[in-house]
Amino acid sequence: MVLKTLLLLISVSSFLTIGIIAGKREFKGSHFITLFALLLIFFIAIMVLFIKKEKYQGILEQRLVRKIILILLPMGFIFILAMGFLMHFNEDDHIVWGTIDSVSYYIQAKIFSTGHISVPSHELKEFFSTGYCINDGRYYSIYFPGWPLLLSVGITMGLPWIINPIFGILTIILIYFIGMEIYDRETGLFAAVLLLCSRYFYVLTPTYFSEPSALFFSSLFVYCIIRTLKEPKVISSLLAGLVLGILFLIRPYTAFAVSLPIMGYFLLSSVKRKAKAVSSIVAVILSFLPMFFVFFLYNYLQTGSVFLTPFQYYNPSNTLGFGLRSFDIIINPYPYTVFNAIRNVVVNLAILNLESVPFLFLFFILVFINKPNQWDMLLFATLASIIFFQMFYFYREVRYYYPVFFALVILAARGINLSDVIFRKYFPHTRVKNLHHFILLFIVLANLFIIISPKKVFYDYRSAKKMRDPFDVVQEREIHNAVVFLKTVPIKDNYTALYVQNPLNFIGDVLFVKDLKEKNIELMEYYPEKEFYIYEFDRLKKSGKLTKLK
Repeated sequence: MVLKTLLLLISVSSFLTIGIIAGKREFKGSHFITLFALLLIFFIAIMVLFIKKEKYQGILEQRLVRKIILILLPMGFIFILAMGFLMHFNEDDHIVWGTIDSVSYYIQAKIFSTGHISVPSHELKEFFSTGYCINDGRYYSIYFPGWPLLLSVGITMGLPWIINPIFGILTIILIYFIGMEIYDRETGLFAAVLLLCSRYFYVLTPTYFSEPSALFFSSLFVYCIIRTLKEPKVISSLLAGLVLGILFLIRPYTAFAVSLPIMGYFLLSSVKRKAKAVSSIVAVILSFLPMFFVFFLYNYLQTGSVFLTPFQYYNPSNTLGFGLRSFDIIINPYPYTVFNAIRNVVVNLAILNLESVPFLFLFFILVFINKPNQWDMLLFATLASIIFFQMFYFYREVRYYYPVFFALVILAARGINLSDVIFRKYFPHTRVKNLHHFILLFIVLANLFIIISPKKVFYDYRSAKKMRDPFDVVQEREIHNAVVFLKTVPIKDNYTALYVQNPLNFIGDVLFVKDLKEKNIELMEYYPEKEFYIYEFDRLKKSGKLTKLK
């Protein structure tokens, strides 16, 4: 009785503290560590209570959990579609919101939708330089062509915001089939739910980032390889190569990191099948090659060199390896060392352990305790591959791991499903059932109400609205036939290049341009028929103002 009371007190107190920390707007490293520790204490305390009470174990029967999952999945799909719509519904055909990456992807997609790979720069191009876009007489994005091509389909339909949510929904379905194919139906269902309730799925899917499409095609590639290994058919091999080629056009370095362990395993397994192996391998290579050549053709058409990508052409310091590195041409390069690489990995893995699937590595340990099979090792190798190769890129972002989240959530689901067996193995005198259902439910609730949390959703929405202030102020004041010089903007470091978004022909009702001070007169003479304004954002008042120029 004393133990149960103590556990209950620990659970309640840690839960209340978690709620306070999780609701903070600013999330520092100390908050992260405290939140993880308290969440772990809370998890252990209520798990002990669950194990002690057999009546609680009986509640979480398989049928009930499956009903919860079947309710969660469509609700999650609707939520992601709604988020995509809310983030982008008030955008017009040339102004979007997001990070500079998203804006650059969108601009290239818009160019592709016109049937071109670039458009001519403005005569006064320095006013119209958008971040992560090349503006050297021709105007185009620095990014690889795969994702902008897919996004251009949405632009053509007038629904660009729906493309990534569709990929997100299809990925969840695909992950279910991968889990079912190599393990069982329950592992597939658990993995699908874990991805759906992951913070990164919620953060990335409603955006114009390339990672959601990369996750879909990497998952589809793996599924095709698995099907080929289980039932060798030329069609599945051809599809695997084609899908890998599309992934290469989206994120070539990711495609290399994902395919290396999977193709290695595929080749080794195919050798055992001898005659059938040759046709499968040849089919994968032949269907991959067209996309491979398109990649180099695109480089040649954009930069004049087969091996020089627009990404490298824009900023030679933003590349792989160690040395002086910089993520933008306006930032002075700084040293990137092996020590920095190790620190990046440690920080990323710590974040993964909380924000992808809480206590992720505990579930990985359960898989290893159970003696991993060939599929376990393949998924571990795929995850390890991208973590290793991302060490050679200086910029630290957990989202760079996102294209292999299929491996992450399937392994986590596998570990959760093994929890009952392993617990009974090490504690044979303790009667326990449905522990895996309890763990899944805890992870889902922790992700939805603590890691993501409705309060954070509200903060994110409000923050996005504040960042759109230059566009909103112009709209609210009903300003037309004007040019707006951006002096200071809401985003940190006054990164005005994010807001330089205009029609591709630079002819529009309102143009947003850089404030070049004394040189502004040149643009004013170029557009004599327009009115001119200076936009300034006051960080103390957290609002922007427009001042009309004479």
